[in-house]
Formats: sequence, structure tokens, C-alpha cells
Amino acid sequence: MQQSPAPPPAPLPLHPPPPPHPHPHHRHHHHHHHNHHHHHNRGHHHHNSHHHHNSHHHHHHNLNHHTPMHHPNGHSGNLKCYIVPNSARPGYSSVLRHPDYRDGRIGDEYGNVHTLYDLFQRALGLFPNTPFLGTRHFSSTKHSFGDYKWKTSREVAETVDFFGSGLDAIYEKHAGGGPAGFAQLPLGIYAKNRAEWIVAEFSAFRSRRYSVALYDTADSDSIEHIIEHAQITVIVCSIDKVSALLAHKSAMPSLRVIISMDPLTGKNKTPVAAAYPPSTIRALHKHAEALGVALLDMPGVITLGRANVTAPRPPSPSDVCTISYTSGTTGKPKGVVSTHSNYVYSAKSMYHAVPLYHSTYLSFFTLAHCFERSIVYTGMLGGMHIGFYTGDIERIAEDAKALRPTVMAGVPHLFNEIYHRISAEMVNTSGLSGTLARTAIKQKMQRLESGKGGVKHGFWDRLACNKIAQFFGGRLKLLISGGDPIDAHVLSFLRVAISCPLLETYGLSESCSVATACLIDDRSSGHVGVPLPGVDVCLRDVPEIGFLTSNQPCPRGELLIRGPNVFMGYYRDEERTHVAVDGEWLATGDLAQLNDDGNIEIIDRKDNVVRIREPFDTPVALEHLETVYNRHPLVHDIFIYSDPAHAELVAIVVPVPESFLPLAREITDNKWATMEDLANDEQVRSAILIVLYQHGKKARLRSCEMIAEVFCDTTPFDIEANGLLTSTYKLRRHFAAKYYKKQIDDMYRRVDEQK
Repeated sequence: MQQSPAPPPAPLPLHPPPPPHPHPHHRHHHHHHHNHHHHHNRGHHHHNSHHHHNSHHHHHHNLNHHTPMHHPNGHSGNLKCYIVPNSARPGYSSVLRHPDYRDGRIGDEYGNVHTLYDLFQRALGLFPNTPFLGTRHFSSTKHSFGDYKWKTSREVAETVDFFGSGLDAIYEKHAGGGPAGFAQLPLGIYAKNRAEWIVAEFSAFRSRRYSVALYDTADSDSIEHIIEHAQITVIVCSIDKVSALLAHKSAMPSLRVIISMDPLTGKNKTPVAAAYPPSTIRALHKHAEALGVALLDMPGVITLGRANVTAPRPPSPSDVCTISYTSGTTGKPKGVVSTHSNYVYSAKSMYHAVPLYHSTYLSFFTLAHCFERSIVYTGMLGGMHIGFYTGDIERIAEDAKALRPTVMAGVPHLFNEIYHRISAEMVNTSGLSGTLARTAIKQKMQRLESGKGGVKHGFWDRLACNKIAQFFGGRLKLLISGGDPIDAHVLSFLRVAISCPLLETYGLSESCSVATACLIDDRSSGHVGVPLPGVDVCLRDVPEIGFLTSNQPCPRGELLIRGPNVFMGYYRDEERTHVAVDGEWLATGDLAQLNDDGNIEIIDRKDNVVRIREPFDTPVALEHLETVYNRHPLVHDIFIYSDPAHAELVAIVVPVPESFLPLAREITDNKWATMEDLANDEQVRSAILIVLYQHGKKARLRSCEMIAEVFCDTTPFDIEANGLLTSTYKLRRHFAAKYYKKQIDDMYRRVDEQK
């Protein structure tokens, strides 16, 4: 995989870096935004995947201020991170950087790209006839999807000109001046990933507007909150969202125009839209009219714009390009305000670290999340072909076979689903092919983990893994995981099963998504790599839970990020913007440690670390434990709860039916029993506790981290079914504690009875 030529590594700085000061190139903003120079804190939760009482670390090193920085193991040559000399200060570690960009800057070989609109124009200039956006259209007669049909950069640019011109006319007629004291206006975008999503966003940029993306899976409360909070007057959405928007209109007085991406003529190319006959569409128009909302469709707006093309009013680098509402697991979503220069810097930085040149990309993780958009922008620097999935994660393998992508990206939750599907359909099967696949994966994983081999292996790939790789079209060269840390076992399994590097990244909306990523040739797992080129990272002491940069053998603390990718502030929320301001550093709310090989490991969210009374007020990281237990084949979902009045932990477990039923039927000697009958049979519960205990022991958990009581639920945690997950598949802990209150009380009653 060729990477674009990166500038040569800068020489080591001989002088200590200047004292921290605001970066002139991303701190002097001129528009009316009250959240100027402050960054902060966001609602992403993190799981980590390997145990952090690293008994295997022998090297003692300390990145604290009282020690001269000569290196951990005395040989600074093989450390993954570059440690900036003399940059530590009391309570903080040294500054960490990418090993090839030691002066903290990236060379700019992209000339005139300073905004995302420039980025789009550059792609048009360099790759005018390259297939850019690909879609599989639905045939209602065949009830299936066809091959990918492509639009070139030039065709997309023409559509953006026409749709953007149409939007100009619509804003003039319906949207008035916009939010008070704010010269730019928002465009809401509310749909699953599709070509029209990208067209809508770049059409907004064409006239200095900014995007506000709504999660396709968000509940109506979040949608109402975001539309009102961001004062969205015009929204572009898929046809299936129209009736809900109209139904909640009374709670969203600012909404005046709804533009359906699907034609409101009944001529539709998606299965969702095919469900809208002319009579339904007439009813929608009637409803909109009664509410005083203009209901239009994208083809109509394009026709309107084609008749009267306006001149572009391109944004400046300090203009806002998007407000991302984080799907916080607590409280109302916060609006993260990012500028064009934030995202352009992030794309250039990522392009140095992640090989996306001329790649073919299958886009399925929601574009409402900045992680997916940052990959799209980065790929546009290198002429990426973006094929969109057909809207259902169940069809992902079918879409991949049609597209044959070279790159795919997602969050751990989606990779876990892929892992379970490959395991069930291709590995844990009877007969010769299953045996071969299991042997191949076992052999390759041993070689990978011992450092003897890479992700490919001539013999085992021919025998088994090439067939598994065909599951995704057989051309994958790179998988990228973002959002939360991914489980180490799932990571290694996917690397060897698909014979392809899996790059783990870490970041948050506040840093335009990716802030650290594994080095491309690093085969180890359980960490999130090193800072992106041109991004600074450090650790800050959290004394109340014993996370200190002076910890041995590995410095630990809260992860802080600094760089031109760091956001402006939270929209209309000065208070939360101030919460974690530390000079110019973004405080992530995540606990991390610097491993002795110089990779950064995320341990948990600061808020998820509870102190257990025995032994001696020990801090225990709950999400970290959930990740460890989740690795067991019996566990589909797990929620671990710690009651302040008890020393014991209890857990809600949703078992995997395929592994659970045979075991439970054997224990109860009842081969017809259903999941519901068996789930809370006392013998079955005890057996599950023993299984979890043995698994915990094997993972070297401490006795205070063992589960004392369990309740089995048969409904998986879900965004819609029970509301236990956020739009980005993170567990809503506070809600889960209320949802399972009765079961938790019962478990603690049983714990007390046993004492």
C-alpha cells in the first residue's frame, strides 16, 4: 500500500519548545461566537481491551517533571511516540508526538486547501473524471439492488452548484437572517449514508453555510433539542424522516423547510422510498401545508438552481463548517463547533498517517459522526472512490461483494458484529472447512502475537483465509476502527481472518475525530498508537483516583490534546466549554497510560472509575471490565453495576443464544426449554457466575473485579428496542441502572443473604 510521499522527518529540536501559548493560526477567530478560545470535554465513552495491571512490564520509566528524560529502557530508538525533551511540568507528562513529525508541524504540500470547499475544488481539479460517489439502486420489480452506479467528481460538482444555487433561493425566501449575531446559517442533514448526504454538505459549504448532522437513529427528543438549539430552518432528509419531523413540528418552531432527498413523485430508487405511494406523498404535502412548512424534494431544488445558478460564496478558514452534537450518554447532546481550518488540518494530518490514496471505500458507519466524515475528507485528498452501503448493516457483506472495497471503517460495535458473523458463518462450522479455518486463524494469531508473522500467510491464506476475505469482496487492504478502543482479541482475529491490517484510532468530536492512530506496521493490539502527525498529546495527573504521571511502570493520567484540529467551543454553552479548559489543551475525560513501547493505551472514561470500599478504596474501571467479560463467547452484552454501599459488583448479562442454550439445557436436563425459561433458573445462573469467574481469573482480574451476582436478560441492548444504547452504540449507564433497578436490588439482596 503506497502512502503519499511524506516530508522527511524533522531534525530533533535542540532547544526546549517555547512555553505553551495559543496557536496563532487557529485561535484568532473573527466571527461572533462566544465560545472563543476554550475547548472541552465530550460525551464519548470508551472501552478498553486489555488488562492494565501489566504484570509483564519490567521497564520502569517515568515521564514526570522530576526525572531527566533519557528514555524508559535507556534506548529511545524503538519507542513508538516521540517524547519532546524538557516539556514535562509538575502534574503533567512530557509532550508526546508522532515519531516522524518531531517539531509538531506537518508540511503543507496541498497548496491552496484551507477550507473543505477548497478540498472539494482540488478533488475536482485533480480527479475530474474519477468515479467519486457510488450507489446501488433498488429495483422494485426484481426486489434487489443492482451494481454500483458512479458519479464522477465533475458530475457531483455540477449537482453541488445546482443544489447550492437552489438552496440560496430557498434561504432567501424562507430563512431570513439566521441565528442572532451569527453571520453564517446552518443546514440540517438527517439521513443514512448516501451520495445526497455529501452533496447536501458541500452545497452548504458553497455558500458559507455549515452543516448540522442528525443521527439517523436519534430519538425524537434529541432531534427536537438539536433543531431548536442549533436554530435550523432548512433540513435535508430521506423521505422516511419527513412525517416524524412534521409530527414534532410544534416543538421545533425554527423549522420552516424540509427537503426530501428522495423524489416526492413516487419514482424511487430505494426500498424505503418505494414504500411511499402517491397517496402517502399527497398526505405529507397536506400535513406540511397545514403546519406552514415548505416541503420540497432534492430533484426539484436542483431544477430550481439550474435555472438560476448563483456565484459561490466560499467560506474562510476561520468560518464554522459543522456543529456536531455528541450523543452523550448523559444529559442533553452538546454542540461541538468546528471550523474549516480544524477539519482541513485534521484531513491533512490523517493523510500522512493513513494510506487512503486512490482507495475504494465502503461507507456504512454514520456520516453524522465526525469519524466517518473525517475519513471521507481525508480520502478526497487522494481521489478516493466512495461506495455507500444500501442502508442495512445486515446487507454489508452483499454490498462489499458488489463494491470490492480496499478500505472499510467503523466503530468496535460494528466490528464485533462482523466478528460474530464471520465466526458463525465461516469459522465455527462443522466439517473440513470449519476445521481448516479454525486452525488457520489459530496459527496466524500465534504468529502475529509473537511477532513472528504479519497478517498474511501464503499457506493458510490459500487454505482458508482467502475464502473469508471474499466475504468483503477479497480486495481489502485496510480496516480502520474509531470511536472507542476495540477488543484486542477481535482486533487480532479480524487482522488474520481477513489478512488485512486493522488500524486502531482514537479521537473525539472536539478534535475533529482522530487524534491518535496505530502506526501502520504495528502488529500489537490493546492500544491506540501514537499522536497523528502535527498533533500534541500529554497526560495530566488525576490524584483522586491514583492516576499519576509518576506511576510505575507506566505513566498514567487524563489524556490531553493540543493542535489546530481542536474545536472552538460548545455552541451556546459557555459553561461546559470552560469545564475542562487547561490553557490551550483539550481535556478528553479519558484515562490513559503510556505503555513501555511508547504506544498510548486508553483505560476508561474518568467518570466510569468507581472506588470500591474493600480492599482499601480500590479504583475499578467498569467499562474496562465489561470489555474483558464481553470477550467470552457466552456474553453478547454486559452491564456491570457497583453500588456505593457494597463492596461487590453485580452484572446484567444478555447471553449469546447459540452458546447459551446447549449449556443451559444440559444443566437443567430440559432440552425443550426456551431462553426465557432458562435465563433465570438458579442452577443456570450459578453456572454462568462460574464461567465468568474462570474467565476473569484467566484475564488476571483482581478478586474485587469478579462478578458476585448475575441477572440474565434475553433482549440485547439496543438503540430502539430498549433505549440502552446511544446512536453510536455506547451504553447509557445511568439509564441502564434505572431500567434494571429491580433486578439490581434483587441481586444485592442475594449478595447480602449469602454473607
